[in-house]
Amino acid sequence: MTDTKPKSGCGTALLILIGILGVIGIGFVGCVAMIGNSYVTQEKETNGETKIDDTSWVPAGYEAFNNKVAWKWSEDGSYECSHGDSCVQMEVVSKEGCDSLYAELTKLDGEGNNVGYTNETTSNLTSGQKAILLFNTYGDFKSFRVSKISCY
Repeated sequence: MTDTKPKSGCGTALLILIGILGVIGIGFVGCVAMIGNSYVTQEKETNGETKIDDTSWVPAGYEAFNNKVAWKWSEDGSYECSHGDSCVQMEVVSKEGCDSLYAELTKLDGEGNNVGYTNETTSNLTSGQKAILLFNTYGDFKSFRVSKISCY
């Protein structure tokens, strides 16, 4: 007579549980990767680092910043600084509209040193509509450089 125990279903249940947790873990990692990739793509778009596919929608005199917006500096003398020591005005056109438009400029001194930033925002920009953004700032800055334009 042999002394054997009947097999319990505990080992099988444990393997099934490990398999389910593995599938959930893989799904979680996949979701995180997709969200991360979407964030990186959006950041590159916001910083003007994406490849521009089509510029046929960009109005004459404007420069495509990314696949969503084009911009240009307003002509000197066409605007006045409302407050602050210096200002610059930018015109932005959206290809498909923006619920929220944000632009950020780097402030440069006379030697080209980055000495900070200024930003401006507007909302409810329709497709093809021009937004006028006036950047007022304190200090005597010789130039500005576009660092971000986001359109959500």
